[in-house]
Amino acid sequence: MPDLPPEELLARVLFSETKDIGDALAIAQVIMNRLKRPKRFGDTLEKVIYAPKQFSGVGGKEWKKVESGKLTPEEREIYENFKSIARETMTGLLPDETGGADHYYNPKKANPSWGKIYPETYKTEYHRYLKEQ
Repeated sequence: MPDLPPEELLARVLFSETKDIGDALAIAQVIMNRLKRPKRFGDTLEKVIYAPKQFSGVGGKEWKKVESGKLTPEEREIYENFKSIARETMTGLLPDETGGADHYYNPKKANPSWGKIYPETYKTEYHRYLKEQ
């Protein structure tokens, strides 16, 4: 687990999970919402993000691309935007439009059992967002 500044860590997970700004905003809120439930999800940003089998992009190809600095100009711009989203989310400047969601998935790639149990609170083109009761 590399020791990254919080903004970098959050931006990296956003980049590894999506390239869509709307989804990045929502995923950042999911992570912040998990921090509000430390007994369930972890009491630090690192514990939430590095929890096993929670964020599939962590440690993956896109994650490693950021880590190595081998981003195209377009990817560099996306990553810089995600750093801004990370900063603004962590300081509470961005409203939570997910309705308190603490889970999400891409229905084209996954069909988790909890996707049928937890109520959907938000939806984008790529992901569905849900809140554990």
